[in-house]
Parts: sequence; C-alpha cells; structure tokens
Amino acid sequence: MYLLYNLALWLATPLLLPWVAYRALRGRLPGLGQRLGLFSWEGFSAGAPVVWIHAVSVGEVSAAGAFIKELRNRFPKARIAMTSSTRTGWNAARRLLSPQDLVLYPPWDLAFVCRRFLRRIKPQAVVIVETELWPNLFRECKRYGAVLLLANGRISEKTFPRYLASRFLWRHVLGQPDGLFLQSSADASRFKALGAPAEKVHVLGNLKFASRPARSPIVGALREIFRDARDSTAGPVMVAGSTMPGEEKYLLEAFLQLLPEFPRLWMILAPRHPDRFTAVTEQVQALGIPFQLRSQWTAPTTPILPGVLILDSMGELGAFYELATVAYVGGTLVATGGHNILEPAYFARSIVIGPSMANFQEIADEFLQDAGLLSGASAQEGVGRVPVGDYIRIGSIIQVPDAAALTPVFRFLFLNPTFRRRLGEAARDRSQRNLGGAPVVAPIVDELQ
Repeated sequence: MYLLYNLALWLATPLLLPWVAYRALRGRLPGLGQRLGLFSWEGFSAGAPVVWIHAVSVGEVSAAGAFIKELRNRFPKARIAMTSSTRTGWNAARRLLSPQDLVLYPPWDLAFVCRRFLRRIKPQAVVIVETELWPNLFRECKRYGAVLLLANGRISEKTFPRYLASRFLWRHVLGQPDGLFLQSSADASRFKALGAPAEKVHVLGNLKFASRPARSPIVGALREIFRDARDSTAGPVMVAGSTMPGEEKYLLEAFLQLLPEFPRLWMILAPRHPDRFTAVTEQVQALGIPFQLRSQWTAPTTPILPGVLILDSMGELGAFYELATVAYVGGTLVATGGHNILEPAYFARSIVIGPSMANFQEIADEFLQDAGLLSGASAQEGVGRVPVGDYIRIGSIIQVPDAAALTPVFRFLFLNPTFRRRLGEAARDRSQRNLGGAPVVAPIVDELQ
C-alpha cells in the first residue's frame, strides 16, 4: 500500500514542480524551505520535552487552544512546535504560542522530508488537529518513536464516501496513531468503518466549543463608538465574517437595499483569504459605498463613518463579532462548506448563515434544533414576520436558503431587538452547554505521559 502511494507521489512530483515554482515566485507558497524540512531550531537543547502540534488553518489553531492550555498546566517546561498550512493559520499560531516556541509550515508528505523534519524538531509527541491524514508523516512519526495522536478528528457525511472508496489506504494509516480523539459518535463510526482500531477510538466532543475568540487592540475603541448603534434601529452593525468569492456581492446588495431604511448602517466585512483584500476593496469602491480599511484606522484619532469597514487584518475577526448587531458567517451562501459559528455565539450575537455548512454540519444541526430555547410564539413570529416563506430555519441561529432572504432577515432582526437578543442568548447557551464535553482534553494529554 505504501509502495503504491509513494510511487504515485514520485510520479506526480515532476508534474507539480512548475506549479510549485510559480506559486513560490508569486508569494503564494510561503515557507517553501520549511515545507522541505530546511530549518533549524534549538528549542530541544535544554532537554525540555517537545510536542509538535499540526493545525491546518485558523479554525484548527483556535481549536488547539484548550489543548495547549492543558498541556502548559501539566508540562510547564514543554516546548511546542506548531505547524499550519496557511499564512493565516501560521499568524494565528504565532500569536497563540510563546516566543520560545516554534511556528512552521508543515512538511510535504514525502518520507525523506518527514524524516528530516522530525530530526530537526525532535518531538516526544505529535498531535494532529482534525483530519489531516498523511500516510508518510504518520508512519515516520511512529518510526521515529513519537507518540502520535489525532485530536478533534472528524469525517463529514459528504466526504466519507471518498474515504470509503480508498479504504485500503486508510486502514493502514489509521492504525498508526496511538489514539484517535473524535468529535462525535458518528465520526467514530466512520473512522471504524475505514479500519481504525476500535480500542484507539474515543469520542470527546468538539474542542472548538472550548476555544475563545482572539483579542483585537481596536475593538475596545470601536465598542464605545458602536455602543449606542448596536441596539438602535438608526445604526445597526452587520459583521460579515470569513466571506468567500462571490459572497460579498450578495452582502453588499443587501447593505445597499437596507441603507435607505438604516442610514447609519455599518458593515464590518472580513474576507476569508488575505489575497482577496484588494479585490473586495475594489468591489466596494465600485458600488460607491463609503469604506475604510482596518489597516488604516487608528483609534481614536481616525473617525469612523457609516459604511463598510474592511477587515484587512489577520486574526481579529473573532473579537469583532462582539460589535455585531447581526453576525453573518461566510462560506455558507456559496458551496464552500461554511465556517465557524462559535465565535459570534460566544458573544451572544444573533447569527445568520446560508445553506452550505458541510464543514460544520454537526454544529449547525445542534444549533438549528434549538427552537425550544425560544418561546414557540417568538419563533413563529420571527418566521411569520420575514416575508420570504417558512423555509427559513430558526433554532438558536437562522439559516436562510439563498441570498434573496438576506435583506428581509437582516431587516427583521434590526427592527426586533427583543427577538434578536433572545436568539443570541440561545446561541450562547447552546455553545456553553457543549462545554461540558469539549474541554475534556485531559485524556489527550494523558497519552503524552
């Protein structure tokens, strides 16, 4: 099995080299040397244990926060090496860790690269957050002698058939870890169906419920500016987070449709990927909407005006949800699978999502089952007052079927502060109820001893 996998990798490598070179020259493949294992680190020289944590992007880095806190409590002398595949994840990891810890881009899944990476880090344990299943990396970690754990693992219903079709590969890979700590019983069933040993499978809940939004140095100043606006029909604040290509068009159209009724309307718009900041800015400018860039706003010397504040910074979105009258979570109107709704829920904000939530389907389903947390009359009133039909789903969040529903839903929430507040409180209650299972990171840390 490994022979076939590595043969395919070696055959594909020459074909991929031009693409790699192009992306590297364009600055779209950061950390090329690190991905090849070409770096040095002396963090292990003091004899302290080293734990390597891999978290593919920002959401996984955030989910690792509770685990890292418990790790620090148990092993205060431990050094952490953290890898993340994206620039945004790398930046989030750097903010999360101490200066003496190491943040890198992860190795490519070539056996010799993985061996080189391990020799430089010298980890006693390797923790993979969520479902990053790399055959060579897993095997080389065990050959090196490190404890190998999968934390917060999941396989969605949508992707499971693809894994099942290549079960012959995954049953070998999933036999390598010393422990598989998964989000739900459904995930456990899927991992077992792929060949994971039942005695290694444990269900702990979703660690993302235990994560806390990062702080931002300017949110405090903006909070004072928006304090009256947030609960006023004259100046509501829409926070549209982690938006994906094609999505900003719908949100800006909704903004323009609402503007005559709410002339002091603000939108905080946060594109998911930094390489789109310029394109989104040009899109806002072309529509003639007043805008400001977060990177150019300095509190309190720069006034902030109604319009669009483009969050062209990294790692601050979670904190900005505190300012929201209504929070829209992006990647849900376009078929990209959605993003994390737990950050706005932490601040008890009313949350709106679109139909695409495959990446967070289990969490979304839990929130959408919460209509009972609101009084039946209030929930029915909410549906009835939105003039787009009863196919809008209301639990402790609101899920709209398409972009046409955005404007009436936003309008309804702006004009109904009592319902909006109860919706936000229901979202926060749902998130806190799940904290009973999510922070159980002790079993993961126990495996490191």
